[in-house]
Amino acid sequence: MRNKFILSFWQWLLLLALFLSAMYATETLVKHEQQYARGQQYKHEITSAGQLRALLESELNIPLYLTLGLTAHVQAVGGNISGTEIQMLLPELVQQARHIRNIGVAPGNTLSYIYPLKGNEKAVGLHYPDITEQWPAIAAIIAQREARLVGPIDLIQGGQAFIYRLPVFIGIDNYWGIISTVVDIDSVWSLLEKQTTEQQVQVAIRNLSELGDSGKVFYGDSSLFYDDSLLLRISLRGALWQMAVRSIAPVRDKSWQIRTTAYSLTLLLVVLLAWLLISRQRLRNSVTAEKQSRLYLRSIMDNVTDAIITTSLDGTIEQVNLSCYPMFGYAATTLTGLHWSELLAQPQLLDELYSATSNAKTEFETQGKRRDNTQFPMAVNRSQIRLQQQSKQQLVLRDLTERHQTEQLKQQFISTVSHELRTPLTSISGALGLAVSGALGELTASQKRMLQLAYSSSQQLTTLVNDLLNVERISSGTLALQLQPIALLPLVQQCVDEMQLLHPALTLQLQNLPALEQLQVNADISHLQHVIQHLLSNAVKFSPTGANIQVSVTRQADFVRVTVQDQGIGVAPEFVPKLFSRFSQADSSDSRKHGGTGLGLSISQNLINQMRGSMGYQPAPESGSCFYFELPYIQADQA
Repeated sequence: MRNKFILSFWQWLLLLALFLSAMYATETLVKHEQQYARGQQYKHEITSAGQLRALLESELNIPLYLTLGLTAHVQAVGGNISGTEIQMLLPELVQQARHIRNIGVAPGNTLSYIYPLKGNEKAVGLHYPDITEQWPAIAAIIAQREARLVGPIDLIQGGQAFIYRLPVFIGIDNYWGIISTVVDIDSVWSLLEKQTTEQQVQVAIRNLSELGDSGKVFYGDSSLFYDDSLLLRISLRGALWQMAVRSIAPVRDKSWQIRTTAYSLTLLLVVLLAWLLISRQRLRNSVTAEKQSRLYLRSIMDNVTDAIITTSLDGTIEQVNLSCYPMFGYAATTLTGLHWSELLAQPQLLDELYSATSNAKTEFETQGKRRDNTQFPMAVNRSQIRLQQQSKQQLVLRDLTERHQTEQLKQQFISTVSHELRTPLTSISGALGLAVSGALGELTASQKRMLQLAYSSSQQLTTLVNDLLNVERISSGTLALQLQPIALLPLVQQCVDEMQLLHPALTLQLQNLPALEQLQVNADISHLQHVIQHLLSNAVKFSPTGANIQVSVTRQADFVRVTVQDQGIGVAPEFVPKLFSRFSQADSSDSRKHGGTGLGLSISQNLINQMRGSMGYQPAPESGSCFYFELPYIQADQA
């Protein structure tokens, strides 16, 4: 009688094992929750770090560009620049950037000119070799003949600042002096502090040596470098920093809710199981083992966010997890017995889906259908399993709505930024164009050169913004083309003539075949003209002076091909597969000879594809590159 009501050693051990398993599963789930929360925090840190690094680089590079402009002017006049001219230029440069504390010009290493003079009187007449603690670094900059950002350093006139120092050489070896731009460190830190407050992050910055050794922390709390903060490098002209970023935003942590719920359920399960063991001792082992197995498997399936469906080989649903019901809008237990293709928006594509998912590691993207007939993007993964000596089919269905929304938000972000940039760029470009043309008054030669440089840069930025907008429109499918029959050869001839006028040092030749003059294609004339101009521009960019660029229009079967062949350096074989990818450039270094964003070929290929054509590349027969595109031609009577 005693054995009927008291659990045996193995039964107690089983209860303990059940409790420990539940505790392990609970703590594992808690750990995953904590990792997820930290992952969200880390994602926030990565986003903030990228924005802060971009902020520092952009704000600190503006004074450098102004210094480079002044240096170019000094070099252009051969170093023969008067004090009066310097005094006129310095106020204009200081007013163009908000962080410049002063700009100094030191011919022969003696600081002779400084603006503004007020507050900086002590620095006038300073001979750099007399500054024993700074002269070695200055001498190194002169020897290396490159601009360098140093600091923060203590100024003779008081306070701390960053200094851009740029040695000026007239000709090859004629050293003229140094132009230095003092950057207001307090202004930069104030802007950085405002951004970190808005983004709810803490930031610390320190110097790094070229070998990666850490230096002194000059901004923020140094303890950030010795915990799990995100670390990233900031590279400026001659300066290498390391920034530590840690989020201070509150972290969502549901650990205690998970523990409370899981341990409560575990305790209830253990008590219930113990009661069953006592009341049905002889049947306990078999009944408990089966129940534990089912509960364990069910718990795993029901805690997965993806829908897991087990079907027979003919596709009839036998078992689903709890996530499946809310995903498809069905009430609990109503899916069993249905064919799983009823969950597809296009069940007629079932054979294609089976063919694509013949490998268990392959996902197939399609549209799912809820009970109310609404559709959503879905990924399907299929595998064959065996249960109770029978072959079954297991399907894992994942809702891709959130992933697509994230992609859409990214595209919207690019579109918004591009649109917001285009309006001020248009105003800036227009104002600079008026100034360069003389509409705002007479300009000195140096002023005109500076404004022409700014105007050219604003045009390049406008082109970049337009390219980004085109990429976004192509990706979102909102780029509308107005296809109509057009004569191809005259359009190509027009583009060649225009490019020849812009580049008289090169020879652009078009094979003018009279038989093709009336040949027409169905295309959008403005976008097709953009594609032709881009291919010609690329050929001109990479061709040496005096080279010959061959342009040909030929008919091949049902297509007409336009080919642009140059005599440049060609494309490396290993780079050819990446030619038409976005932001892809064979030389992406800061010192590359030819500029560009790597968007032109990608945009051109997409435009040609939307005109039902194709674009490709092949090496030139002797040297250089050969790009071509093909469009279906239209018979004259059809046109």
